[in-house]
Amino acid sequence: MTIQQILYVLEVASLRSVSQAAQRLYISQSALSQQLRRLEEELGYSLFTRSAHGLELTQDGEVFCAEARPVAEAWTGLCERVRRERPSERIRLRLGIGSRVYSNGLFPQIMAFFEANPRYEITLVTEAGQDVLEALRRGELDMALDRLPFNEDLADNPLFFSCPLIRERQCVLMSREDPRASRSSISVAELQGCTMMSGLEDSAEDRAMKAIARRYHISFNRVYRSDGIDTNMQLVREGVGVAMGPESFGEYFHVVAVPLAPEMQISLQFICLKSSLKRQETRQFRDYLLAVTKDSLLSADQKDDT
Repeated sequence: MTIQQILYVLEVASLRSVSQAAQRLYISQSALSQQLRRLEEELGYSLFTRSAHGLELTQDGEVFCAEARPVAEAWTGLCERVRRERPSERIRLRLGIGSRVYSNGLFPQIMAFFEANPRYEITLVTEAGQDVLEALRRGELDMALDRLPFNEDLADNPLFFSCPLIRERQCVLMSREDPRASRSSISVAELQGCTMMSGLEDSAEDRAMKAIARRYHISFNRVYRSDGIDTNMQLVREGVGVAMGPESFGEYFHVVAVPLAPEMQISLQFICLKSSLKRQETRQFRDYLLAVTKDSLLSADQKDDT
């Protein structure tokens, strides 16, 4: 038996749910279930039983938790004293985050991680259109959560590491009054002559838009550029023009997101220097993000299969 298993049991007992406890404990549901099974095998009895109201403690489970709570309180007190005695041990991290972090609902979970790890002193860099690879290369960022530059593949790159977190379809973003808003898809060719919203000249979003235009031999009537995604989405809502972006931008920015045809999928990625993976804090944050976004990637894979 480990102190961690005791804390797991008390959290599940408090929430009456393995899935909710796993989210609060920053581990996967399967890992938590496995730890509970191992403890029950060691104890020789079941701690929980299912009911219409969720998980309930068995009679043996009630006794176990009653005896475990003082142990957990003592452990928590010890950890707090140790942290107070070492106040200078702070790890400074600079995290670049793109707009997809907000539209995918990932930002509260990111903050929950850092709230639970106060030794990390975090600086959030949200500069629109920044080149995250160059910022990582120059040491201006420690990690980044954003899309990769258009058609960039880091699988064989000797300098950078990346892994997908949430995969989405690329869409044409338009106002709800646009006559194409009710369509199930829109071809890239139909963007010929449109007024487009983009990031600043040579930003990641601007380069992606230009790359698509070159690939499909189309040109735009006019391009409005801004360093703020909110400004661009306001122009889209007012019907000034359209933009290209992920499906989640539709609901988040109150516009219509019509998928592009042929379908294009772009992932929100965790990105860092490969050398940074030697640091415990980098690996811990990466593993946490992979755990909390696992269902999103599974859903995308299932959609691909269909």
